Formats: sequence, C-alpha cells, structure tokens
Amino acid sequence: MPEKNERGAEEGTLELEQELQRERREHALIDEEKLGMDELEEERLRRDLAHESAGTPAKK
Repeated sequence: MPEKNERGAEEGTLELEQELQRERREHALIDEEKLGMDELEEERLRRDLAHESAGTPAKK
C-alpha cells in the first residue's frame, strides 16, 4: 500500500506543478495584453493631443 500512496502523492504533486505553470503562463499573457492595451491607449492620447495642438479634430 505505501507504494500506491507515494505514487499517488507524486502524481498529485506533478499535477499541482503543471497547474501552477499553466496559471503562471496565463497571468503572463494577461500582463502582456494589459501592457499592449496601455501602449495603444498612450498612442491614441498622443494622436489626440497632436490633433488638438494642430487645431484639427481627432478621429475616434
């Protein structure tokens, strides 16, 4: 019986590690998306400011 419990514990640990790695990848992707969105927003604001300073209405 101890062999079964040890093997089951090892498999459970492996599954937990895989789940943690998957979650880390998902969080990294979310962070990348947020960063990309922030950069897009900054670019839009720069265009709007450039249009305002030039006296032309900004397109949205």
